Amino acid sequence: MALDPRIDPAAAEAMRRAQEAARAAEEARQRAEAIKQGQS
Repeated sequence: MALDPRIDPAAAEAMRRAQEAARAAEEARQRAEAIKQGQS
């Protein structure tokens, strides 16, 4: 479901930020997992 930014620029911006946040959270989870593996 892609929003047309011409129709709702605020929603398109919010969706883009949400995707960036999800990507950052996944990277942080992977780093935490790597640290946990290294300590075991």
